[in-house]
Amino acid sequence: MSSTKFFITGATGYIGGTILDRLLSHPSASSGSFFALVRSEEKAKKLKEAGITPILGSLSDLDIIEKAASEADVVIAMVSLIVLSICKDAYTNVLGEL
Repeated sequence: MSSTKFFITGATGYIGGTILDRLLSHPSASSGSFFALVRSEEKAKKLKEAGITPILGSLSDLDIIEKAASEADVVIAMVSLIVLSICKDAYTNVLGEL
């Protein structure tokens, strides 16, 4: 993981959080940098305390996601929502378009 930049969506969720925990427990994790998309200041604060750089936004903030992904070596997208018919973010997550 030497100086690898990771961008993660869903890092505060169950699966994304588990993946992030595993990455952070890797012996080389301290040489990498971790960025995570979060929707709230509260979640951003928790990630920051864990040494992860929070990026405030949502799946509908395509410019933010594109910029973060283009600056990363590895992108891990672990965001999803269950109610597809009423949520624009979930629609974007599944189909990649608005």
